[in-house]
Amino acid sequence: MKLLRTIRARRPGPAARFAGLLAAAAVLAACEDPAPILELTGSGSVAGLVFFDADEDGLFDPSDGDTPVEGVGLAVRNRGTSDVFAGATATTGADGRFSITGLPLGTHDLLVDESTVPTDVSICQNPIPFSVFLNETASAEVRGRAACLITIAEAKELALGSFVIIQGIVTSFPNQIDPSFTYIQDETAGTRVFSGALGGLGIEIGDRIEIGGITGAFSNDFDVEGDVALRALVEDVGELAPVTVTTGELSASGAAFTHPIQGALILVAAAELVAAFGDAPGGNAQNGVLDDGTGTTVIRVNDGVLPPGQLNTFFSVGTCYDIVGFGANFGGAGQIFPRSSADIMEVPCN
Repeated sequence: MKLLRTIRARRPGPAARFAGLLAAAAVLAACEDPAPILELTGSGSVAGLVFFDADEDGLFDPSDGDTPVEGVGLAVRNRGTSDVFAGATATTGADGRFSITGLPLGTHDLLVDESTVPTDVSICQNPIPFSVFLNETASAEVRGRAACLITIAEAKELALGSFVIIQGIVTSFPNQIDPSFTYIQDETAGTRVFSGALGGLGIEIGDRIEIGGITGAFSNDFDVEGDVALRALVEDVGELAPVTVTTGELSASGAAFTHPIQGALILVAAAELVAAFGDAPGGNAQNGVLDDGTGTTVIRVNDGVLPPGQLNTFFSVGTCYDIVGFGANFGGAGQIFPRSSADIMEVPCN
């Protein structure tokens, strides 16, 4: 006959339990009271160059027209703060170079005092991040340009006659409406580019282009003009769809060329021609009057779209049309400016 033996675990005695509590307390204390973080000591430096990058290739090369910029003030501040380190300032010499020593280790910002930069030089990145290592000199370059890339809406807010660099999707290619007309649009606004310089470059609707030019306006119709230069071209980014507006909204938008409708690709739907071409205010043979029931506005048809003699044959008073074109104006009167006859479709009147 076999006997079954049951082995029962002994409960720890008071001394063992007390020892366990001491061990747990030690572990908890270690988690709550870590050793001090090692602080880095010592210092480093930063040195570099401020120059006008004439060809905007990011490299300082006097043979490309690049020039050093003298008298520019710089300071080093602690990253993410407005705190400039004591003594961490410098001014560029005639060679455009600067040096700042005795900087604490870590990642900092090199801040340019733009009030010391010549008015014809734009600093497009400010501040510039850099890192300081022990007993090493970090290198930093500040590149100036003729202008920084801005939005079309920002360009419209500048004083007329300002040089700007903008980019946008092409909504009307060169010579589609007129040999001197190209339209582009970004996420903020649209504009006409008034220049023949973009013709013959293979620019098509749906491309994205970057241009430089001068802001201007003809009878309150904003454009970018002057010696317009194509700076970049990305083909076939995608065509933009027109935004539907009423004739009343279009008419009101002419009060200011900063209005979002002005220069943008728009659609006026089921608008009735209520006055023949030549019978609009002013009697211009290329202007008619539209009304979708919200108020009248002018349709301006350039002779590159349809010759003036054909307008009252192509259009009929009392007929309604869907028309794609651009928000424009003449002397503060809102207009729609079609791109081509294919953008004009006869539809039933509502």
